[in-house]
Amino acid sequence: MRVRPFIAAALLVLPLLGACGGQDKVTMPPLTPEPGDSQPADPVAAVPAKQTFPARFVLYRYLRGIAAGNAGVCGYLTPAYQRAVFGGPAACRAGFVRARAKLRPRDIAALRGVTVPSCEPGPGGGYTVRFEDLAWKGEPARPGGLLTASFTLRGSGAHWRITL
Repeated sequence: MRVRPFIAAALLVLPLLGACGGQDKVTMPPLTPEPGDSQPADPVAAVPAKQTFPARFVLYRYLRGIAAGNAGVCGYLTPAYQRAVFGGPAACRAGFVRARAKLRPRDIAALRGVTVPSCEPGPGGGYTVRFEDLAWKGEPARPGGLLTASFTLRGSGAHWRITL
């Protein structure tokens, strides 16, 4: 039987590759934090639902108002938020219909069944609701435009507003 030279060479080299290194175990020094390294954030403490209800209710009314085509939801937005989304500090009422028209019919239908079950502490003593934490009756809406990746809510006296 004649063995091809390539196969014979491979069979001779293979055992030699397994013998490299001399140790079966790879060792590494223990990892220790260095000064200035950022530490992983602690898990966000759950905030009681009763405490967050007024803020969550504002976001709920905003999202349901978008579905209903109610430009009155602009009252839930701070001037800074209106500037970022609509281009001016009081531009929501003028730009609401245009911005809502960019939503798909499926998104508007989904907004009719959205709820805001939870939120987490946010910057400045407010709360943050991430888009993926919203609860939908059916298929969720697509984020974008009026539906940002997260909503930050801050209290101003007895009122809550959606802000940046």
